[in-house]
Amino acid sequence: MKALATLIMWMVYLASLGFLGQTLDLGAWVILMAGVLMIPLILINLAMWEAFHGTEKQANSSQVSNQADSLEKRKRDRLDAILRDLSDEQLAALKTRLSDPNFEDEVLYMLGDDGELLTKR
Repeated sequence: MKALATLIMWMVYLASLGFLGQTLDLGAWVILMAGVLMIPLILINLAMWEAFHGTEKQANSSQVSNQADSLEKRKRDRLDAILRDLSDEQLAALKTRLSDPNFEDEVLYMLGDDGELLTKR
């Protein structure tokens, strides 16, 4: 739709230049008129094709980045809360279990990122 509107705008521009150039008998001054009339047309086209909205796209990408950071922070906070609730004996058992070199081989199930229980295949 934007392409069609752009095409129509430029065709009207060219037709008006030809018509005004012959009607007003401007001669070489039609070149100056073409330049003057081209400036607002270019600005309208840039606005229509959203060339001035680069900062909005950057804002959207930073918003997505902030959401990802927020998600990671919530995960860390949740893990910190779980670790704080463990007793000293549970922490020691967890530490020895995680420091075991064959830990990943012995894992039969895990929790995925979404909390779903995953079984090892």
